[in-house]
Amino acid sequence: MRARMWKPGQSGNPAGVSKAYAEAVRQLSLGAERTRRWRQKRRQGVTVVRLDVAPDITAKLIGLGWLDATKRGDKEAIATALIELAEKSTELEVTPASRSM
Repeated sequence: MRARMWKPGQSGNPAGVSKAYAEAVRQLSLGAERTRRWRQKRRQGVTVVRLDVAPDITAKLIGLGWLDATKRGDKEAIATALIELAEKSTELEVTPASRSM
């Protein structure tokens, strides 16, 4: 059985690994990269949050000019709009008491 197995560098299987193994390593590498980015953000003091954004909020962001209507389903664009809105409100020191009723 051992004699029939592929050997590293052998013609037909130069890497010496199966496609399934190579794909599994690639998947692990993607996961490792996500973890590395997450840890780097934590070291920088960034808090990562997950938000569920309702369609009416997206529509309001578009109406107020914070989000381009063509990017209504783009998660990155919505996140950017919300971050910019939060930054502007803290710059202007908007408080819950200062909002219009």
